Amino acid sequence: MVGVLVSALLPAALQVLIDRLASRQLLDLFSRRTIAASAAAAAAEKLKLQLLSVNAVLADAEEKQIVNPYVKIWVDELRETVYHGQDLLDQIATEVLRLNLASKSNTAMEWVREFLDSITSKLNSSLDEINIRIQVLRDQKDCLGLRERHEKQSQLELGSADLMYVPTTRMVDQSKVYGRDQEKDEIIRLMFAAMSEQVDPVCVVAIVGMAGIGKTTLSQLLFNDPRLVPMFDTLSWIQVSAGSDVLHLTKKVCESMSDNLDTLQVELNRKLRRQRLLLVLDDFWSVSFSDWELFKMAFSHAIPGSVILVTTRNGDVATTIRAAVTYFLSPLPYEDCWDVFAHCAFGSTNLSTADPTLVEIGEKIVRKCKGLPLAAKVLGSLLHLVTDAREWNVILQSKMWDLDAKKSNILPALRLSYQLLPSHLKACFAYCSVFPKGYEIDRVNLIHLWMAEGLLQPSKTKTMHDVGEQYLQELLSRSLLQRPTGNDLCVIMHDLISDLAQYVGGEFFHFFEEGGDQKIPDKVRHLSFSKDKLDVPKRYLSQVWTFLPFKDSNSSRQFDSLTDNDFNSVIPMFERIRVLSLSSYPISTLPSTIGNLKHLRYLNLSYTRIQELPSSTGCLYNLQVLLLAHCDCLTSLPKDLENLTDLHHLDVTGAPLVEMPPNFGRLKLLRHLTTFIVGKSTGSRISELGALSQLHGLLSIVNLQNVIDATEASGANLMMKTFIDELVFEWTNDVHNLSKEAIVLYNLQPHKNLKRLEIENYGGRTFPEWLGNPLFSNLVSVQLIGCISCLTLPPLGQLNSLKTLLIAKMTWLERVGLEFYGNTNSPFRVLEVLTFKDMHRWKEWLQIDIEECFPSLEELHIQNCPKLTGNLPQRLSSLNKLVIAKCSINSLPRVPMLRELELFDCDELMSLPTEMMQGNEHISKVSIYNCSSLKYVPALGLPIRLESLYIGKCRNLKLYPEEHMIEHLHLEDSCDSLIILSLSSFSWLRHLHIQGCPNLGSLSISNEFTEELYHLEKIQLKDCPNLVFFPYGGLRTPNLQVLSISNCKKLAPQKEWGLHEMLSLSYFGIEGELTGLESFPDEGLLPACLTDLHIMGLEDLTSLNHDGLQHLVALKNLVIEGCSMLEFLPSQGLPGSLSNLIIADCPLLVPLCQFETGAYWPLIAHIPNKDIV
Repeated sequence: MVGVLVSALLPAALQVLIDRLASRQLLDLFSRRTIAASAAAAAAEKLKLQLLSVNAVLADAEEKQIVNPYVKIWVDELRETVYHGQDLLDQIATEVLRLNLASKSNTAMEWVREFLDSITSKLNSSLDEINIRIQVLRDQKDCLGLRERHEKQSQLELGSADLMYVPTTRMVDQSKVYGRDQEKDEIIRLMFAAMSEQVDPVCVVAIVGMAGIGKTTLSQLLFNDPRLVPMFDTLSWIQVSAGSDVLHLTKKVCESMSDNLDTLQVELNRKLRRQRLLLVLDDFWSVSFSDWELFKMAFSHAIPGSVILVTTRNGDVATTIRAAVTYFLSPLPYEDCWDVFAHCAFGSTNLSTADPTLVEIGEKIVRKCKGLPLAAKVLGSLLHLVTDAREWNVILQSKMWDLDAKKSNILPALRLSYQLLPSHLKACFAYCSVFPKGYEIDRVNLIHLWMAEGLLQPSKTKTMHDVGEQYLQELLSRSLLQRPTGNDLCVIMHDLISDLAQYVGGEFFHFFEEGGDQKIPDKVRHLSFSKDKLDVPKRYLSQVWTFLPFKDSNSSRQFDSLTDNDFNSVIPMFERIRVLSLSSYPISTLPSTIGNLKHLRYLNLSYTRIQELPSSTGCLYNLQVLLLAHCDCLTSLPKDLENLTDLHHLDVTGAPLVEMPPNFGRLKLLRHLTTFIVGKSTGSRISELGALSQLHGLLSIVNLQNVIDATEASGANLMMKTFIDELVFEWTNDVHNLSKEAIVLYNLQPHKNLKRLEIENYGGRTFPEWLGNPLFSNLVSVQLIGCISCLTLPPLGQLNSLKTLLIAKMTWLERVGLEFYGNTNSPFRVLEVLTFKDMHRWKEWLQIDIEECFPSLEELHIQNCPKLTGNLPQRLSSLNKLVIAKCSINSLPRVPMLRELELFDCDELMSLPTEMMQGNEHISKVSIYNCSSLKYVPALGLPIRLESLYIGKCRNLKLYPEEHMIEHLHLEDSCDSLIILSLSSFSWLRHLHIQGCPNLGSLSISNEFTEELYHLEKIQLKDCPNLVFFPYGGLRTPNLQVLSISNCKKLAPQKEWGLHEMLSLSYFGIEGELTGLESFPDEGLLPACLTDLHIMGLEDLTSLNHDGLQHLVALKNLVIEGCSMLEFLPSQGLPGSLSNLIIADCPLLVPLCQFETGAYWPLIAHIPNKDIV
């Protein structure tokens, strides 16, 4: 079955070949008035017509090859021929380009003409060979019964029975549905909220997710939910087929036989008048906005509160239909997915009588389903009557997409999503099979790979990167790619979708994975693997287009053993390579033969030890992507880099380059350039940037001190570079030319589209006028770092979109004045995060008398500004987080919405203001460290909703024993006046950490407090020498999990604490001097559920008490350390449940526990893991 859909790659490949035949290089070659040129032109035209003929039957071949192996052979042969044709035309075009460069030298003209004649003759001969192969395939297509298809006809046939398309209905057996309760409740909540705000009488709800994830089942649950059913007068369920138009859809809703759309809509409108409707449109594929609006007109008289619920795999549908609620459905949790499988495979989720071997294999199968209930259901049903474990293992070890389509509706469901893709998306999706399962694919890198493989063709209005971004978005909207949580820069494929990509990639793609099939298909063109594998048979290297290694985090092999010679002997073999990555390999040199890789378009040498690139790199005329990020030994680029006129992306991030090579401005197609290094005496000047008009994204310009003539900076023409949205200007000198640097920065004015700007180590006295100009309406982030000579700040308050501002290491700045705010009535209107850092001379911050200053500020950080004494902004109505560190501030502003307060090393601060702490219902976290003068919190105590309080090195601070909702209390080297800590004041406490409180004598619970401390999970007590008492009657902490006591010499564990009754306690640790404690633990001290016991530094301890250990039947880990007098273990042995035993720094006990020779060795030999040192 592998490779049966490989023809999906052909339409795109054929189009590339046809485009190549019409390329400018070949047309110029054909236009030469020679017999060979005329013959080659005729052969090319014949090939083009033949390719168009075969292309017309590919849609028919794609389906017929599934059941007809001879069609599959035909398809594979066609693909081979197309690859051969692409290689030929690519090679010829490259030679023509090389000769065009050589022809610029007049002395070479005669040689160039002779070589062109040779090339034309070779092309003519090769085209004749390809034409013969294609002609044979054309003749065979009629014998195989392959017919041309129109696209509309093909789309209608996609819904036919051979895809095992099963209609859905409103009915659902809820006893067989597992999970999704949370999702159902969330959608109902969102639906109610949207209905309350909806102006339109019909609220549209969309559920989006990949095939098989459970969209239909969730819709059925919603359709039958007792909370929804009574709300609607009419409920209707419609299964939407691919290709349904407004007429068919309206007809289904109306259940009418009329073919007149107007009649249908009038009838439907009449039926729904004064009716509240719930309509489910299940499995909606696509719709235009105009068609959707036309469809919705029929519901214009429905009662407000009506709902149309749409399920779709295509996220664009939700946008088109203007859904008020769009819910992206996630995979089913493993436990629920297992219940689905178990019910189908074993007939019940009660597995008491099931074969345990089958259960174990089944659990592994379900993990492979990765949360797709459809996959679990079908595989469970398939195995329902199978009792032979060997057959279960066959399923486990095989790729589920190799299952017979007649026995599984998983493959048809995914295949339907795949087959509805246009040909260009099929090719791009199939190429994703080069990535390992679960791999987070960098979006930009994926587009570069597509581009290098010729899968992206530019148009008059779109570049290749624009086209690639469009294709990527289309795959995302169809749920074939997904966005990882919290990472918009990457995409990922569900494991089952990854299997589908490998399935359709077939024999032309192969990925080495540890323990997987290592046999390489003969037709392979795209190889990817774990990066420590280089054992690829050399006979394959000459034909591959892709050589792409990935890091294998589970591999134990050392690839440091791979030498430069290993790579240098392999590289010349890549005769047809397009994509070559050696990223992270320990290579330091490349052979000069790298320049012979004429087809190469993508070269990744990032994170290697490469010291220089061979000069022959300048012969890689087709190179589009060159990645040299973090090549820590690379100091220069080849001088002939200017010849790489097709280069789109150059990444030299982190490489210690001294300068850019000469004539860098000739790389006019360059779209992404991470860093431009200005040379000192040789190399490219900054004016070379002027010709690079296509630059996008981030550009760092480094070593600006090397600009000789300050006016030269204007030649960079940054003001006209509309696509650059992030700029870094960096000077790296210690001695500054103040006036020249000011002119340079003035002349580097960027385009107003700029979004982020960083200026580092600038030496001018002032900033240019353009910095702070409100015309920079898109600027969201500014960082001014190390501008040591500046005495004032630019008017950044005028930047209407500024959200993040960092000002650091401005050595001579003493005052932030009114100029900082600019000439505006609402300075810093949307600023969210403001940071001042390492401003050693800053003394004063002038405040402007404007009500709306910093109205959106959420975070304010002031760090290491030792001379700043106060006068912070007072009206910070939106501030959530305030961080002040190493400042002389003696007062704090009133911040009504504050949630987090962090104070570090503020020696002048004496108290926390009442207006900040009291009446603030939002503050939840306070951290105070090393504020030696701080004595008081407000007299009325801490904020009532405070959840976390951290106090460190505040010896003079006093706490008041009031009722708090604190969940985390951490006192360290603080509160010397604290003698009694009443736990009854902290009934919500979860974690308690007390360390270095020298006068603390007691933890208590008042007699009036009758409840238990249900929330308390962790208690850590350390370095409290006078702590004597625990609460009378025990801790009353039924959910305590961790109790650690360290260096509290008067606090000996007591049975009265009630530890033996704490059924949640899993960890108990005791450390430090406890005078007179010779035996431990006492009988009945610890609970039987304890799993971890740590005994450390008990200097008087001589023996472990068997009576206190024997009932610890759950104990897994026992650590005994630093007990100098400990000599005796229980003669009956340690608990049999132990898995790990550590005995360290116990001079009397360690010799007795040595391997085989120690007296206690028989008592501990059974423990799996032992560390006796």
